[in-house]
Amino acid sequence: MKVNTIPAPTLTAIHTLLAPHVPEITPTALVAALRGYELEGEARPDREPPPPMLALEDAAAALSISVCTARRMVKSGRLPGRKVGKLWRIPAAAVKALAATGEGR
Repeated sequence: MKVNTIPAPTLTAIHTLLAPHVPEITPTALVAALRGYELEGEARPDREPPPPMLALEDAAAALSISVCTARRMVKSGRLPGRKVGKLWRIPAAAVKALAATGEGR
C-alpha cells in the first residue's frame, strides 16, 4: 500500500484513535511511521537481503577446526561474528575467505 494514497479522512480517523495512546503523535509523524512500515513478506527493492550466516558449529566444520577454536577466533576478532541471543553467527563469506587462505588451522 502506498502511504500517499491514504485519504485525509482516514488519516484523521487513525490519528484520532491513536492520539489518546500516543499523545505526541501528529498526522505528519504518523505518515512518516507508515512509510517505514513494511508488510511481512513484502520485498523492498531498496534493501539488500542479509548476508548468509553460519552457526559456530558449521563454521568450525567448514574450517576443520574445533568449536572451541572457532569460538576463540571469534572472540579475538580473527574471525568476524556476532552473538544473536546465546548463539554465535559467522558470515559465510568470512569463513570461505579464511578457508581459502588456510589460516583457519
